[in-house]
Amino acid sequence: MGFGIVDIGVYLPEQIQQPEEVLAAMELGKGELQFLRKYHRLEGVPVTESDQMLDDTIAQAVERLQSRHSLSEIDLVLYVHSFQVQTPSDYRLGQRILCRFGLEDVPFYGISQMNCASSIAALQWLERISRTQPHIRNVLLICADQFNFLPPEWRYLRKSAILGDSAVAVLLSRESRQHVVQASHVLRDTRFHTGYHATADEISAFNRLYVDHIIQGMEELLSMQGLSFEDVNHIFPHNVNWTTWKEFSRRTGVGLDRIYLDNIQRIGHTFSNDPFINLSSGLEQDWVCMKGRSIMVSIGLGSFFGFALVEHGGCEEE
Repeated sequence: MGFGIVDIGVYLPEQIQQPEEVLAAMELGKGELQFLRKYHRLEGVPVTESDQMLDDTIAQAVERLQSRHSLSEIDLVLYVHSFQVQTPSDYRLGQRILCRFGLEDVPFYGISQMNCASSIAALQWLERISRTQPHIRNVLLICADQFNFLPPEWRYLRKSAILGDSAVAVLLSRESRQHVVQASHVLRDTRFHTGYHATADEISAFNRLYVDHIIQGMEELLSMQGLSFEDVNHIFPHNVNWTTWKEFSRRTGVGLDRIYLDNIQRIGHTFSNDPFINLSSGLEQDWVCMKGRSIMVSIGLGSFFGFALVEHGGCEEE
């Protein structure tokens, strides 16, 4: 039995930046804006104030979680981030967060290097380490990124997405029987290792294989458990764009009604946090079939395709 997701604290900045604001400084023309608005259905992305530090962003997500659950029995803290450099080298971000919540004596690890797939990589790493360290019972997983210290135009991934700011704090426990992470998988294609710095030709080649890799990675994850797409009730996607999931649905037969798409328009892509935010929203809206299965998806430039299989349980038979 894997770790169950007990609860998720989500922080999204109130300030929403419109696509027009991001593209204005890049002089890309109306065609690019229409692509985002009409085809990708993006309305805006949440952005932090220019003077807000990342530890304050993280603290707001942890505080939301702490208001519902005690953190006194946490055995391990994992901090996931997509963007490599977020604070000055001597800022000691992790220590600031741990001390803020009285967790300074809890073992702490940072996980990155797989860009926006790092959140799934963290679940995979937790699965492996827990086999040899059974004393780890309760884990605090923090995922956070923000771009407020960089020029606004850096938020834009050409013809794909605009990056928004957010933080999530996820409480995982071996004791929980609801929303249990049964398996995780990361598919890698290092031909596209240049990621954010790829040339136009490399980006085009990556885009041609993008949905192929999503399908392949999901099939590999499911085959580990002897399952197929027919056994999956929901998909909690990364929010890069709506077009990706329309094409995925067409090619796999997985209906769009089984893919949580509401947040793509509302908040867009928030680095590695998307699947957790979407799962949280789906649970709040009673969208989740509580006896079913879900796949969480997070994809990073580089390129890394991350997938986690979640078994929803804990309900009695009627």
